[in-house]
Amino acid sequence: MSTWDRSWFRAAIVLVVTIKIAGLVLIIDWTGRTTNPFDLAKSLYSRSLEWVLVALLVLVFLRWGSAVVPRTRLHFFIAAIVVVNLSAALAAPQPYLAAYGTQGRYLGLTFIVDMAVLYLAIAIAFRRPRDWAILLVALAASVAVSLAYASVQYAGLDPLPWSTNSQARPFSLIGNPNTYGHLLSVALAPAAATAILYAGRWRWPIRVGAALLACGIVIVDGIVATRGTLLGLVSAMIVVPILFLRLRGSTPSNLARVGVGLALAIAGSAITISGTPLGARVGSVFSITANLDRLLVWEAAARAFAARPVLGYGPDSFVVAWPAVRPFATASVVGPGIIADSAHDWVLQSAATTGALGVAASVAALVVFSSVLIRHGIQREPFVAGVILVALAGYWAHALVSVGTVGVDWVPWVAYGAAAALTATDLHAKALRGLPVPLVAACVALSIAAGAVGVRALDANRDSWRAREATDLRQPAQAIDLATTAVALDGGRADYWNELGRAYFAALRWSESAGAFDEATRRAPHEATYRSNLGRALAQMAIKGDASRGGPDAAIEAARQGAEIDPNEPLTHIALAQVAGSLGRSDVALSAAVDAIVLFHDPAYDALAATAASQTTDTALARRELERAVSARESARLRVALGNVALRQGDRNAALESARRALALEPNNADAQALVRAAGG
Repeated sequence: MSTWDRSWFRAAIVLVVTIKIAGLVLIIDWTGRTTNPFDLAKSLYSRSLEWVLVALLVLVFLRWGSAVVPRTRLHFFIAAIVVVNLSAALAAPQPYLAAYGTQGRYLGLTFIVDMAVLYLAIAIAFRRPRDWAILLVALAASVAVSLAYASVQYAGLDPLPWSTNSQARPFSLIGNPNTYGHLLSVALAPAAATAILYAGRWRWPIRVGAALLACGIVIVDGIVATRGTLLGLVSAMIVVPILFLRLRGSTPSNLARVGVGLALAIAGSAITISGTPLGARVGSVFSITANLDRLLVWEAAARAFAARPVLGYGPDSFVVAWPAVRPFATASVVGPGIIADSAHDWVLQSAATTGALGVAASVAALVVFSSVLIRHGIQREPFVAGVILVALAGYWAHALVSVGTVGVDWVPWVAYGAAAALTATDLHAKALRGLPVPLVAACVALSIAAGAVGVRALDANRDSWRAREATDLRQPAQAIDLATTAVALDGGRADYWNELGRAYFAALRWSESAGAFDEATRRAPHEATYRSNLGRALAQMAIKGDASRGGPDAAIEAARQGAEIDPNEPLTHIALAQVAGSLGRSDVALSAAVDAIVLFHDPAYDALAATAASQTTDTALARRELERAVSARESARLRVALGNVALRQGDRNAALESARRALALEPNNADAQALVRAAGG
């Protein structure tokens, strides 16, 4: 009977794993007609091949039994990660989100399971140097393609019409310049190590190719301008020399070579980057002001961990915690409408989403698997283990400031699978039984069919994107049809229901709009925007005389709940102000507008507050609220509004003082000049 190392099943798993990982770099929705053309396409592609791997693994266990699985305790660390993430998902405030991940990221429990299957496939199937050669060459080619596309973007020749500017900071095939920089940090050290250490077949062509790849990575690092890549560069300059000395020996001549090579690498990198956008950003690395937005997110992550320290908010559920933990200064630093769905640091992300147990499991796996690669892997397959180690170092170094993405977060799982594979001793396990061809065909067919289910999620995302576009173009009938299809295909995504609500709103179908926003808030109660939108729809119902949903009070209450859910977001307060103002509740509108002004200064907010103040009959309240606004951020418009309220109260001195202050801010302000005359100045 055939042995495992010569089995076509093993070769098939190696091939599928290679195609899967290369696709995680290369696959995107080239049509650009989806809300999430990068991560969603990669996620669905990966999940489809996950089912193929599951089918192959089932057939392998039926034919060979458990003899093909390396006998190592390393599997328990992977099991611990899966169990902790499962527990965190079950205990999460939003289980659906924890299961499938935040829209645009898709790093929930399903991703963890997908990666666990990938780990097992690598641990079982990768047995020969040729297996690793196939994978590493495919990855090198994938990175090279991404570099070429990034260069095309930087040259302004991108043939695809992305919604963001791909020329200013290329994002290549990963979709975000920061996460693309993370991929480059992963690839740099292996390319450099290959250029220096590879001694196998086709030695010099491979070394030259690797050297060119490393140089290309450094150059593209410069134009992508992700400051986290500096960590990748530093990591490569530390781990590659250490690997060289480990494999070649710490002789005086080798130490001298390392010193000279390191000096040349530092000088070359500095010269290459100095004239690039990254060089211009280097000076801001240690600036507190330039990094205040990142510091605020880290503060929020620490608060999230303190709120749920054991199991966190659920895998990939930082966005659920964000409204409750975001610092007050967030709006003034980064502006309104900004939602953080990642902690920008792998330790804090693990702490916030899976708690202390998640951090412990992740750190334990990192330490143990790295130790196995160092102690056993390098002895058995020096070059392979070394390349994987330096890639892992680049990944974790950059992950200290990165957000995580499907296109990069496969790296540790591949490394862990490699560590387990390199501990395998029984390379010639014999098959226990034969498998009928119909059984093999049925398993493969079922796996392909199961993987195809993901097309529904892609279609839903595409229809939601088209619905949003139609709504913005004032084509509500088409928008309603598309959004209805989206929620029918993937009803668990709150954003799709929100788009349906927006479409109904554009069609002036207020009751149906409110119903769709209800569904969105039910699926994502942490998202204040959906509550605010519900308040707007209910307000329109009330204005039209439809009190079936509670009238004006219900509308204001819905908008107020939005402001309470995310109190440090100016837009939620503006929504409350607009809803209340449209219903004649000027006192509520004024207070909400001032709340927004305290968070962020926008002239439109000043106008809203001034209008509400002029319509408020409670002049004491109006004066108190405007004084609060002026103490937060002074403007001529607010000063004039305050002076007019004071004049209505009969306080001419205060009115005149406010008018003169407004003229000091804007000497030609006609309203301030009129107020001076009215106050007798």
